[in-house]
Amino acid sequence: MDSKIIKDEIFGEIKNFETEVEWLGRKISVSFDGGIGHNWSEDKKVEEVKGAIEQFKIMYLNQKEWDERIRDRIVEDLMEVAEDWFSSINEEDLDEMITVLEKNLNSKFTEKEKEELKKQKVSKEVFKNGIYLEGVHITSDGDFTVYYYDDEVFFAGHGIDLMGNINGEFRGEADIVG
Repeated sequence: MDSKIIKDEIFGEIKNFETEVEWLGRKISVSFDGGIGHNWSEDKKVEEVKGAIEQFKIMYLNQKEWDERIRDRIVEDLMEVAEDWFSSINEEDLDEMITVLEKNLNSKFTEKEKEELKKQKVSKEVFKNGIYLEGVHITSDGDFTVYYYDDEVFFAGHGIDLMGNINGEFRGEADIVG
């Protein structure tokens, strides 16, 4: 990839058309080169990336709302699968999984909640709050793919992706990847 540096007032220096930003307390990677054609001139590439940066600002400046909507959609699409995968966790690994979930949730479960989890039952709320954003690919048209992760609790190390557009529409369903 090109070593061009783009300076932005919010994100600072963007090198090779990607950067890392703080998203709800976690570092995530953001790639702005998804819409670039292979034979484009440098100027056209930079123009595309600048447009993608502006689109991402819409999400970035409204992180809580976007994260909530995206995680709600992931839960809607994958809750059944998460329940199936969670129910297959070895009993001896459950305490470790509960600890990981508490870290992701940034809070502790009540004893009643822990007992439910030990019965290998996961609520929508636990699933929703047990996943977090790791990365975003976005284009100047506002099309994006988000990548969520669960620290191997629900999907054994696989990630979750969901495609959408900055206008608020999602394309297809969330999917397990990797």
